[in-house]
Amino acid sequence: MNLATFKLLCLIWAGLDFALAFSPATNARVNPAAYEACRCRRANLSGGRHRRIPRPSSTHSHLLSAKSENDDDAEQVNPDNDDGEDWRAFRAKLVMSEGGTPSSPQPSAEIENTDDVIVDDSDLDGFGALFSEISPSGFTPLDQSQWAYDSGKVIEKGAVILGGVEQDFGFGLRQQYFHKAVILVLDHDDTFTKGIILNRPSDRMMEDDVNEGLKWRVWYGGDVQGLDSLVPDIVCLHSLRSKEARDASVSVMKDIQWTSFTNAKKLVKKGIASGPEDFWLIAGYAGWGPRQLSGELDRKSWYMCATDSQTLLKELARQSKGVDPRDAGLETWDLLMNMIGRGETADECSGRFDDLMLKEWSQTNLVKFDDGDIGSASASLLGGADISKGTFDKILAEAIDLTSSEEITAGTVLRGSSADRSPFLLQKQELHHSLILVVLEDDNVSLGCMLNHPATKGYEVDGGKKGTLSIPIRYGGDYAIKGQSPLMWLHCNKKLGDSGLGTSLGDQSKGIYTCTQEDATEAISYGVANVGDFLIMSGVCVWPKLGSSLANEVKRGVFEVVESSKVEGVFQTLQMQQILTEDNLSKNIAVTNEAWQKGGESLPDDNGSDDDTLTVGIGEGYDEEDETVVFNSDKKVSDLANDALMKWVATFLLGAPTLA
Repeated sequence: MNLATFKLLCLIWAGLDFALAFSPATNARVNPAAYEACRCRRANLSGGRHRRIPRPSSTHSHLLSAKSENDDDAEQVNPDNDDGEDWRAFRAKLVMSEGGTPSSPQPSAEIENTDDVIVDDSDLDGFGALFSEISPSGFTPLDQSQWAYDSGKVIEKGAVILGGVEQDFGFGLRQQYFHKAVILVLDHDDTFTKGIILNRPSDRMMEDDVNEGLKWRVWYGGDVQGLDSLVPDIVCLHSLRSKEARDASVSVMKDIQWTSFTNAKKLVKKGIASGPEDFWLIAGYAGWGPRQLSGELDRKSWYMCATDSQTLLKELARQSKGVDPRDAGLETWDLLMNMIGRGETADECSGRFDDLMLKEWSQTNLVKFDDGDIGSASASLLGGADISKGTFDKILAEAIDLTSSEEITAGTVLRGSSADRSPFLLQKQELHHSLILVVLEDDNVSLGCMLNHPATKGYEVDGGKKGTLSIPIRYGGDYAIKGQSPLMWLHCNKKLGDSGLGTSLGDQSKGIYTCTQEDATEAISYGVANVGDFLIMSGVCVWPKLGSSLANEVKRGVFEVVESSKVEGVFQTLQMQQILTEDNLSKNIAVTNEAWQKGGESLPDDNGSDDDTLTVGIGEGYDEEDETVVFNSDKKVSDLANDALMKWVATFLLGAPTLA
């Protein structure tokens, strides 16, 4: 078939579809997204001859499963599930032939006349309204049955959202599960968009209370009502074609439907499905409020992709067959990025910081170990999850043991864990290699401030003959103590303390004093004290006693107590830090590591390397069973934690996320 014949058939097809959309007695369904794209494009035409036609009623233009007016019992029609080619495939052929991508529907508020639609006589077929002029490379078919293209900002049910990699602040430090995610949109309207992640298989299993002996593999679908929720939101994707399976399901696109876990178990029980292998059980979802996703698309947090069902089903099947969850579904994302013409972008960011952090997130949350535990979690909270008696007993024993935790008092100095796999790798990275001064300990709460994070501002004091001097103001935490000065002045000079400057925090043997701003500045101006004697803190961290108290964190090894004899050396080392700038970022972090090491046992200096370059690729000779390195890489987890700390400081204290 030549191109002219193909376009003629397209005109005929579109004419029939357009006519059916206005017919009051039709069983046909018009695709609302495609129709809206045509309507909005025409309404914004700036030239040419125009004619006005009445807009079809919403009843006719948004038919999802219409019935004949003469037959209330007529079978519902769902074009996405019939044996023919679905409308997405037809649209994809148009994109390929025109070398374009569907344009995003414009907000209806921008249309001047809400009753009529302005139609361009030069675009009678309506196809031009679906496309904007871009390179044909945006469409990359694998074979005749597989296709995908960059769909711009078109958000609709059945669309695929790909995690973006071009924004300044990515998902490396927060919400790592969204990095390079492949998300299928299940529902979209003006108020809410719901999608599920398709490339996060886990080792978790759920028991089947209907079919004895069966277990269902669980996939991570998103952070809302997810894997560890008491009431997880579960959908079971499938491609079953029987009428009974379809009647129990909601169609997403051709050959892809979803049903509830309850329905899926019943379909297996009745023999309509052969077993759990016919489904993908996905717990949790991602959600966006009104216009939220559109705003994130503008910031390149995501890419919109249109693709066929077979491409998605093949990837789901491939991931189901022995793919290690620690691979984090990166191959699926790479495939679709190449298919939509963004392969070069995908190659440029392969193996970088965010990839490694995603793999560590997968290691922690998706991998099942020999003792039945998942990552760092003690047990799954999924309803019906397989929790052995041994695992339960271990959890109970740990809870009882923690009630007799070591006592922590005001003036105690703590340092972050020295474990190879830092407990602060995936969240609260500011606490990695931190040095915490406990300033308050009572029956309800523990308060402490981080000593090792100079910010970009300083406090100017009169240095007498030395002129005006600046002391770095340090970020101590997110909270302020009500009724107290926003800045806390500290020193560790016993001579100054003996002279009456300041009050000892807790036992005097701990060696740290707090003083007023007035007393400190007066002592500096008279030459009694130096600016280097003081640390100025802004903010504190809070550990409520209800839950994971600070004492319990010490018991678990999340924090370690710094011996009193080492506190002065730690304090003096931290005084070498300067007001934070882009030029001294690495130096300040190196001083943090030095002070952290002085607070613990003598350790080889393997954390203060001057080489801040992140590992790209998996390197040579990696060992996938070596838990000290990131899966399929030669990057040490301890080094990645140091990188994450620097990234956190650059992002949240310096405001330069691309610097680290």
